[in-house]
Amino acid sequence: MTNRIINSGLTKVPDLIHLPPANILQMLDLDNNHITRIEMKSISIKTEQLILANNEIRYIDDSAFYGSQIATLTLKGNRKLRDLNSNAFNGIMNLQELDLSSTSLIRLPSVGLEDIETLRIQNTHTLKTIPSIYYFKNLQKAFLTHSFHCCAFKFPSRHDPRRHAERMKEIEKWQLQCAKTDSQRDNHENFLSPANVLESSPSLQQPISANTFKKEKDTPLTDATTTNPLYKFFNENSKGVFYSRLMRSEFPVDDNDVPNSWRADGVQYSLGWDYLADSMDMETGTFHAPIDTNQTQLDEYCGNFTIRKHDVECYPIPNALNPCEDVMGYRWLRIAVWIVVALAVVGNVAVLVVILSIRSEVASVSRFLMGHLAFADLCLGLYLLLIASIDAHSMGEYFNFAYDWQYGAGCKVAGFLTVFASHLSVFTLTVITIERWMAITHALHLNYRIKLKQAGYVMTAGWFYSIIMSSLPLSGISNYSSTSICLPMEDRDTYDTIYLVIIMGLNGVAFFIIALCYAQIYMSLGKETRQAHGASMGEMSVAKKMALLVFTNFACWSPIAFFGLTALAGYPLINVTKSKILLVFFYPLNSCADPYLYAILTQQYRQDLYTLLGKFGLCQQRALKYKNSISYGVSSTQRNSSMSQKTQQGFIPETQFMLKNKEDFV
Repeated sequence: MTNRIINSGLTKVPDLIHLPPANILQMLDLDNNHITRIEMKSISIKTEQLILANNEIRYIDDSAFYGSQIATLTLKGNRKLRDLNSNAFNGIMNLQELDLSSTSLIRLPSVGLEDIETLRIQNTHTLKTIPSIYYFKNLQKAFLTHSFHCCAFKFPSRHDPRRHAERMKEIEKWQLQCAKTDSQRDNHENFLSPANVLESSPSLQQPISANTFKKEKDTPLTDATTTNPLYKFFNENSKGVFYSRLMRSEFPVDDNDVPNSWRADGVQYSLGWDYLADSMDMETGTFHAPIDTNQTQLDEYCGNFTIRKHDVECYPIPNALNPCEDVMGYRWLRIAVWIVVALAVVGNVAVLVVILSIRSEVASVSRFLMGHLAFADLCLGLYLLLIASIDAHSMGEYFNFAYDWQYGAGCKVAGFLTVFASHLSVFTLTVITIERWMAITHALHLNYRIKLKQAGYVMTAGWFYSIIMSSLPLSGISNYSSTSICLPMEDRDTYDTIYLVIIMGLNGVAFFIIALCYAQIYMSLGKETRQAHGASMGEMSVAKKMALLVFTNFACWSPIAFFGLTALAGYPLINVTKSKILLVFFYPLNSCADPYLYAILTQQYRQDLYTLLGKFGLCQQRALKYKNSISYGVSSTQRNSSMSQKTQQGFIPETQFMLKNKEDFV
């Protein structure tokens, strides 16, 4: 019998108390109504399928289905269902399939779900954690939303160490109990264990029917006959039920022949005395009462005793973007990332402290741009610090923290930092390169300069550009939650593809501009200077430093661009595990190298640093030495210049200092 009440505006579950308790419904369908709550013990029925989908259910009270025998329960589409009481499914019997898809569920209770075989919680992005596989004794298939929940099923000892320890103790207890019963097994020869039945060759038997035993009731009895358990069973019952403790449910015996063998899941089973039900008052039908535990069952349990391997068929399968591993993946990579973090954070903080503490008119535009570059690179160092911290915190059990990290504020902040930092860093590097190219190749053109005010406008545009590019994944164009390293690597639709192509394209253009500018700077040194056998150490230093600057930019972006473009083309050459090596050693290369190449290793930075230390009474002699050295260098340039007096007076101090110290400003 099937009952349907759909699209009716029903606000509560109807009273089903008048249904005959012996009746078993094929389906009770209450789909697409306005039911808001399932109260305690409000549903007590026997049905193969109960559908409560697409309602407005917010609450399911404790023991809401108490006493019900339901094979399939569907609660999908209840978007307002957020929290289930821990005993919401308490008392429900024979539940084989549960569907909680498209809800807002935060956690899944385990009470009452011990025997389910199929679990569906798809399109439910709010589910944080899932109970241990040890709570689902018969689970065979799981269709979930997040792949890291499948990782939890795959590694139960790491998912829930406490429950795993309890299970190991339980297994040890049964092993001891079964060992004690080994000596008693010879007394139960007529009750063979299922394990022995499976191992033995199937024996052919005559078909058995209830009439056979009815005829035997009138025949003379012998001691052997009266002690036969099958005779006792049929002597007291005109109808009987056989029950399989292995792969087959009970089947009635009533004037119909019972097959003596059958196949299930590729295994041949034969009917034997061991399949006789111990409870002689079982009901015939879909559902039956549980069998009392006794010594015979203990024998069979011990004969069938194995440590279950929980190979659940789980979807979505962990893929290249979300493998079942820690954030860093490799142990050596976990150590390396902290070294990179130290270099990036310490170096850029040192640059920022000096730049913000020293006020000087010399090279003011360079200082201004270096401050922005150091801040951008510091943000990238902070991103790596966040990644390294969550890796250390979740070591060995990341899937227990995956939801809170990837879908919480942590990954959004980390992703925003890294995209913002990388774009601002590339933008600032390009501006610095252009500014130095203009200053060195057009040294005599006083108006061909980037002034401080102009630099401010340019960097304001750079900030807006970087903020927009880092905000797009927060608004649905790609996203930061697709991987544990919080990079926008997801390519779901055309908008995602365009976004990723623009990122790599702009970075490629920036690298081309930087390489071209440094090539022209080197050529501007003069052919005679570059080809001279006795070229000065200063000019050679310029060439080496330019080559190093171009190389670091190339090494930083070329691997990322190459593997990114191949992935966008549909031919990914590396997975996320391998890409983490790029993340640690190539992606932050500029952030680690920039503060040293552009600031810390330059004479100007050393002068500023010792000047700052001198204000606190430290290194005063060295600070005075640098101050006198710079003053002498500038005056010497003015005295020995071959320019005309008019042009000489037109030079600003910044240009004079740069001409003297080219190696510090390329």
